[in-house]
Amino acid sequence: MEAKYQELMDRYREYHDLESVVSVLDWDQAVYMPEGGGPARARQLALVSRIAHEKFVDPEFGRLLDELQPWADTLPDDSDEAALIRVARIEYERATKIPAAFVAEHYEHANLLFQAWEKARPENDFAALLPLMEKQLDYSRRTAEFFAPYEHIMDPLIDFNDYGMTVGTVRPLFEQLRGRLAPLVEEVTSRAPVDDACLKQTFGEAEQWAFGLEVARAIGYDFERGRLDKSA
Repeated sequence: MEAKYQELMDRYREYHDLESVVSVLDWDQAVYMPEGGGPARARQLALVSRIAHEKFVDPEFGRLLDELQPWADTLPDDSDEAALIRVARIEYERATKIPAAFVAEHYEHANLLFQAWEKARPENDFAALLPLMEKQLDYSRRTAEFFAPYEHIMDPLIDFNDYGMTVGTVRPLFEQLRGRLAPLVEEVTSRAPVDDACLKQTFGEAEQWAFGLEVARAIGYDFERGRLDKSA
């Protein structure tokens, strides 16, 4: 089983390496890429995200998961191997429900939306973004439809970010928070205003940059493996 597990790891690593390529292209778009490169970058991101998705949903990946499952069942739940197989199966079964062509199409639109936002932001021009935002909302609806039937259309979308959570589990949680937070907010806002001038100061770019570097170094960020750059 160790050989099969290693093969699964190799395939999983290849998929995540391609996802990392997408992240680097995203990062470059946000910090260094000239404005004129936007349309080509959107196509590049769509292409790499489609290739990554196609590699991940290869039936061979599913076959490996099936063959490794009996072995994983004999391992402690918190072992690295059992945990990886468990998470990989969740991600694989989720990914197989979404066509690769849709992934590419959605990713291309999301990046065109980001480029439009960069232009609209300085002018606070929400109207320019509205058609693209509406199309993005439609992509979210279409994504959810791949996971029908569901009790609420948000259930599949919440599950992407918090596995196992649904509208049915989130709403009671929010109700509990509302019951405790609303009185607290009311009590705070009923008091005399405090001096909040310290929250409304202006700092120059150089000072912000220096502070960002100081914080990154303080938490042990390794600048041999990453960097800090300016974005919109």
